[in-house]
Amino acid sequence: MKPIVYLIFALALPHALYAEEDVPLLLPEERQAIDDQADAFNQAIQPTLATAAKSTVRVWAGSRRLAYGTVVGDGSRILSKWSELASAAGDLRVDAGNEQRVVKIAGVYEKEDLAVLEIDGKPLTPVVWSFETPPIGGFIAAPQPDGKLAAFGVVSVAERNLRDTDLAFLGVVGELGFAEQGVKIKEVAEGSGALAAGLKPGNVILKVGDRSISGLFALKNALAGTTPGEKITLRVKADNDEKNVDVVLGNRPKPAESPGTRIQIMERMGGPISQVRDSFTLALQTDMRPKPNQIGGPVVDLEGRAIGITMARADRTRSFVMPAAALVELLKKDAGKPELVQVKEDDAPAAPAPELGNAKQGRKAANPEARMRRHLSDMQRLMDLMRREMRALEQP
Repeated sequence: MKPIVYLIFALALPHALYAEEDVPLLLPEERQAIDDQADAFNQAIQPTLATAAKSTVRVWAGSRRLAYGTVVGDGSRILSKWSELASAAGDLRVDAGNEQRVVKIAGVYEKEDLAVLEIDGKPLTPVVWSFETPPIGGFIAAPQPDGKLAAFGVVSVAERNLRDTDLAFLGVVGELGFAEQGVKIKEVAEGSGALAAGLKPGNVILKVGDRSISGLFALKNALAGTTPGEKITLRVKADNDEKNVDVVLGNRPKPAESPGTRIQIMERMGGPISQVRDSFTLALQTDMRPKPNQIGGPVVDLEGRAIGITMARADRTRSFVMPAAALVELLKKDAGKPELVQVKEDDAPAAPAPELGNAKQGRKAANPEARMRRHLSDMQRLMDLMRREMRALEQP
């Protein structure tokens, strides 16, 4: 077989494991080979998923599957995705293996969009957490309750706070084209610590504490780990004079609401995504692609150790996982009352998912023109994301 075909197989196999994905540019025999490899992969990974699968449940309301859940504590409670359960009509129940149990919502952790469910009757098998931190590029997987694979992928970004308003904010926009030492201030944000300290456009930030600043990346790195309310000392050049300026960092302002924007629509063009999919206080990012009604279950590494739970499907290329250590700390806190918690609404219209029917039939019958449009849309979405990231680089 030619090397290029091996390359296509390698690139296409992950996509073949998900029913909603179509793999372009393959001959029928190549497509069949990928399907066979996908089946073999699912069989091979099941022993890794077996232990965590015993602590994985599906949450139902009537005949509608809402989400997955993870059995925690002594086996009498379950963590699941709050926004998927909040609007459910009728009683909730879970299935774990071959048994079904009635559950009720006992509390809600609003910031993390997690609900605590109480199990009626005898406890289920609780998850055993591992506090190993998966490395960037490390493989992780999410089981179904029956032990089969729900999703797999790699860790793409280390755990971090996704709530912008929890992050420290200096309040300056730097000039990208400045070629000298330091960061030249282009704008100073209203109400920021930088403005209160007297920083002005044209000033050049040379140091943060004792750390020299070579450019915008260096400034952002120097501010990493700082917290709102913390005082920092900047060495600033103004009109050829240098001086030290003390700045009290503020909270990063809330981004302007932009319902119905192109980027929100683009996010949905790779298939269904979670209604609440960001602003978590601690999450690691992965390219796993669980369906929204598979969110809330445990995630394991290749040793089968439960390292966290799925929090959201954000878009075609991103999902979020809350690490085990953060979950353990969260469960030590009191959960809010469900009747007092409002679910964040998302105003952007959802793009319809392609009609696939049976997974293998769907891949064969997919419209090449529609597939190409989807790929072009994905490229546009990535370009938009890159523009946003470049803008973020300008504003520490």
